[in-house]
Amino acid sequence: MKIPFTKMQAIGNDFIVINQIDQVYDLSQAQIAKLADRHFGIGFDQLLIIEKSDNPTAFDYKYRIFNADGSEVEHCGNGARCFYEYIQHHKISSKNPITAETLNGSISLTKDDELIAVDMGTYSIGMKNEPSLFFDIFSDKKTEEIQGIYIDVGNPHIVFFVDSVKDVDAVRTGKSIQGSSLFPHSVNVGFCEIINSNEIKLVVYERGSGLTLGCGSGACAASIAAIHLKKVEGSLVKVNMPGGSIYTQAFADNHILLKGDASIVFEGIINL
Repeated sequence: MKIPFTKMQAIGNDFIVINQIDQVYDLSQAQIAKLADRHFGIGFDQLLIIEKSDNPTAFDYKYRIFNADGSEVEHCGNGARCFYEYIQHHKISSKNPITAETLNGSISLTKDDELIAVDMGTYSIGMKNEPSLFFDIFSDKKTEEIQGIYIDVGNPHIVFFVDSVKDVDAVRTGKSIQGSSLFPHSVNVGFCEIINSNEIKLVVYERGSGLTLGCGSGACAASIAAIHLKKVEGSLVKVNMPGGSIYTQAFADNHILLKGDASIVFEGIINL
């Protein structure tokens, strides 16, 4: 089976996009994991699939997201910007904004001042019957128990505020927290450092993908947590991640907007 694909990135978070509007490939979880392998496949953090919407009167397209382990997930802000750029670059649509059906609802995307803006939808803070959410945060120097804050932005995140993200063993800590019985469907783990009153630094250990250079929904979750705990001022926050910087803007109605760019790296065909 020969599959055309497009490799894309947004702040170093890398994806392949497969267009299934006219041709359905029906990839299995094992096949997706094979494509994700950086040595024996193409390599990516997540696979994005574009399909016809099940409800074309309400949505322009259906947008599906799969982690590197082949599991399907609800949301990805960086992936959404790549999805929008793919649609525009290939002249599939010139609409602005574009609405897309997702696993947990919908998103709206538009381009403004060369940045792609994603309305990430509504968010919530905290868990039902919330436990204390204290976890060990590992570093080379010490192990420190820190309380996290749970944020749902369409997918689950827990955010920890630390003095320095570079000192955190994000892989060891992330794996440990994801293995907790509190998160039966796993969780994205963010480590956040406050830079100033409207700027933060963030590293995210993602469920199903591991440590990535950028995470759009993680940036939203960290910004929401920082605003909620009054660690930053105002609603517009610059989020610096290993792969680059993006911007979030929170609104009073519990909506959050994610802004950044996205680009095509290369295109090809793989025989699977």
